Amino acid sequence: MKKAKKPSEKLTRKEKGAITGLCILCFGAGILVPVTLEKTKPTNTDEFSKLETVYDIMKNKWYYADQLENGKDQLVEQAISGMTTNEIDLHTTYMGLDQAQQFSNALSGSNVGIGIQFFRNAEGNMEVRGVFINSAADKAGLQDGDIITKVGSLDCAQATNDEIINAIRNHADQSLKVDYVRNGQERSCTVEPGDYDTTVICNVFDGYGEIILSSFSEDSGKDFKEAVSRIRKAGIRKLIIDLRDNTGGYLDAAQQIASVLLPKGSTVFKEKQKDGTITETLVTDDEDPAPFDQIVILQNENTASASEVLIGALKDNLADQVTTVGTTTYGKGTKQVLIPFDDGTSLKYTETEWLTPDETSINKSGFVPDVEVAGPEIRAVYYSSEPQDLDFGPDEVAVNARPAQLYLSYLGYGADRTDTYFSRGSSEALKQFQRDHDLNVTGRMDENTWKVLEENTLLELNKRQAEEDEQRNRAVEIIQ
Repeated sequence: MKKAKKPSEKLTRKEKGAITGLCILCFGAGILVPVTLEKTKPTNTDEFSKLETVYDIMKNKWYYADQLENGKDQLVEQAISGMTTNEIDLHTTYMGLDQAQQFSNALSGSNVGIGIQFFRNAEGNMEVRGVFINSAADKAGLQDGDIITKVGSLDCAQATNDEIINAIRNHADQSLKVDYVRNGQERSCTVEPGDYDTTVICNVFDGYGEIILSSFSEDSGKDFKEAVSRIRKAGIRKLIIDLRDNTGGYLDAAQQIASVLLPKGSTVFKEKQKDGTITETLVTDDEDPAPFDQIVILQNENTASASEVLIGALKDNLADQVTTVGTTTYGKGTKQVLIPFDDGTSLKYTETEWLTPDETSINKSGFVPDVEVAGPEIRAVYYSSEPQDLDFGPDEVAVNARPAQLYLSYLGYGADRTDTYFSRGSSEALKQFQRDHDLNVTGRMDENTWKVLEENTLLELNKRQAEEDEQRNRAVEIIQ
C-alpha cells in the first residue's frame, strides 16, 4: 500500500500506517546493534525428532517436492518462518534476503544526494520542503521554501523526478550548480552531492526551534546535537520535536538524543528481563545537556519504539517542561536483538520489555497525548498501486474508492461518499474532474486518471500544508 506524499531524494523511504510486511518490520525497530550468537549444541528431543521426520517426508516422499525451485532450502526457510511467527509478538520475525535488506535500509538513514525533501509546484519546479542537517544543501544555505529551477544543465520544469535525482547522484563528490528562487529573487549556489543522513531537519523560527526527527539512525544523535546547538546559539530556549510517523530505530540513538536534553544522571529507560530483573539505561556521561524552558512533542499513531522511549524519558524527567500534542502513539514497548546470518537473512527477536524511568509499560497501549489533536484524514489515507485496484466505476466496491472520493472532495469536486463504495454521484464528480483536465470523460477510474488525480492532490496538500497541519499549529500556539 502507498500513501500520497511529497517526493524526496530518498527513493526508498518507508511507507507508514498500512500493516504490510515492511511496516511491521519497521515498527519492530527498537533494536540493539546486530550481534552474533554462539552456535548451540544439537538438541535430541521428541519435538526435534518430529521435526526431522516431517522434513524427511516433505523432502523425499511428498508428491510435489520436485516442483519446489530450491526444495531443501525452501522447506528449511518455511520451518524457521513458522517458528518465529505468532500472535503474541509481531515484532519477532525471521527475515529473508529481501526483507533483511529492506530492514537494513530503513534503519541506515543514509542517502546520496544534496539532502532535501521537495515537491513539484504548479510550474513543475522543485519547492524545498525540508533540508537535512549537515547535508550538501544545508552547507550551501538552501532553505525551506526555496524554489529550485535548475540543477546543473537540467531545467527542473521539463525533467522528471528520476532525471533530476539521477543527475544529482551522478555528480557525487563533484561541484554542481543549482539555480533557485527565494522570495521572488533569482539566486544560485554550488553544492557537492554526497552522503547525508535523512533523519534530522532543523528549523529556527522567531521564539522557538523545531527539530523534525524521522527515525533513529546511527547518525541521528550527532545530527540532533548539532540541531540543538544551532537553536541555542540563536538564543532560543523553546523547542518543538516532531516525532510523527517516526517508527523508531536504534535505541543507542534515543539514548544519545535524550542525553542532549536531560540532566546528568537521568534515567532514559529501564528494561524488564525474561526473569523479571529490571535494569536501567542512563544518559551518557560525555554530553553537556542543553536545557530548554519548554518542549512540545508532536506524536501520532505511527510514533513508535525508540520514539516512545524518548517521549517517556522526557515526560518522566522533565514533567513540568514537556507537553505532548497529537494522537495516541503506537505502543511498541519491547526491545529486539538482530541476528544476521552468513547467507544474508536475519532473525529479529524480542529480548526485553522496556519501561519508562518511572517503570511504566506502554506496550500495546502507547502514550496518550496531553493535548489531543487529530490529523487530517486526507493525509492519512492509503491506497493500492496495483493496476487492478485503479480500475473501478459507479456502483462498484473498490479498495481505492475511499481515497479517490476523499481526493475528489478535497479538490472541490463534491464526491458524496468517503467509503469503499464508488457511488454514481462520485462518478459524476469524477467526470467533471476528467473534463477539467482533458482526460477521457467516462466517470470511471483508470490508471491515467488516477495519476492525474494523485498529482493534483499532492500539489494541493503541499500548498496547504502549513494552514492544514492543525497538530503543528496547536504546538506553536502552546509554545509561544
